[in-house]
Amino acid sequence: MNGMREVWLGRYEGELARIFAEATDGLSALPAPLADLASSLLKSFNPVASNSGEAGGGTNYICFLLPFWFKELTGCGDDLCRELAVGNVYAMLHFFLLDDVMDAKAVVDLKETRRALALGQMLHEAFKRRYGYYFPAESPLWERYETYLADWACAVADEGDQKADPANPAALARKSAPVKLCAAGMLLVSGRAERLPQMEEALDLALATLQLSDDWADWREDLAEDGERRNAFLTLVRRALELPSNQPLEERLVKRGIYRIGCLRELVGIAKGHHEKLVNMPEVPEALLAFHADIVMGLEKDAIETEERVDQLAAEGGLSMLLSNLSNK
Repeated sequence: MNGMREVWLGRYEGELARIFAEATDGLSALPAPLADLASSLLKSFNPVASNSGEAGGGTNYICFLLPFWFKELTGCGDDLCRELAVGNVYAMLHFFLLDDVMDAKAVVDLKETRRALALGQMLHEAFKRRYGYYFPAESPLWERYETYLADWACAVADEGDQKADPANPAALARKSAPVKLCAAGMLLVSGRAERLPQMEEALDLALATLQLSDDWADWREDLAEDGERRNAFLTLVRRALELPSNQPLEERLVKRGIYRIGCLRELVGIAKGHHEKLVNMPEVPEALLAFHADIVMGLEKDAIETEERVDQLAAEGGLSMLLSNLSNK
């Protein structure tokens, strides 16, 4: 585990085990077969259940651990952090199921769709119950939730209508907007509501970088599934290649953007710009900074490996063949 990961993950590994244990217990009374589906989902998202020893699914980690990252800044207690973290697990699964049903491929099995929607509603109630221990119905937190929920709804409803913009962090973060709710709640509890705008801007930057990282990792899958418009990295490639809007973006063209034009390096530059802004903001939790730095380091590592491959091919006389193949296919 590298030094950055120790800051944002290592010191909280015990809490992760406890969070998922409590989340599992909280769903034990669900009716079958919803209980089986819930158990399977929890296991698939539980990093403690993995034997890999490596952190994966960065967006999921921010869902689980954000309350603990804000603990020192807000002075909130462990009990509140755990309740919000468990509530976040339920909310994450709720939105995952909704996203899955919105995917056309998921609607093929009507019975499966019904179960997913039914469990999603149960998970949403479980999330509200956990948050409700500290935030009653009249709490201003629920106004923030409506705002974040509206951001999410607009993002998923409009997905694909407009190209994902790699230079617009607020837009990139909209689909993950509900993640911000726990931090907002902790600021309200600690009497620091005036810090909400700065907190939201900081989290938008972190969530945007996560989205950029995911889009880089998923570009082949998105391209194959006609999902170019929702992938910010592919938007960056199309712009760099100056392709006309009516020309399809093919895999060979994306590779040309990566190997000849340096589109991945440009993506890294955007992520580094987000990090510079985060570092210069007041009162950004150390763990959130370390988490973001870890993501940027991962993108930087991929860019370096890509550039080393180009250099190796050039030294071996294979670069001209690679570039010729990319140009002629």
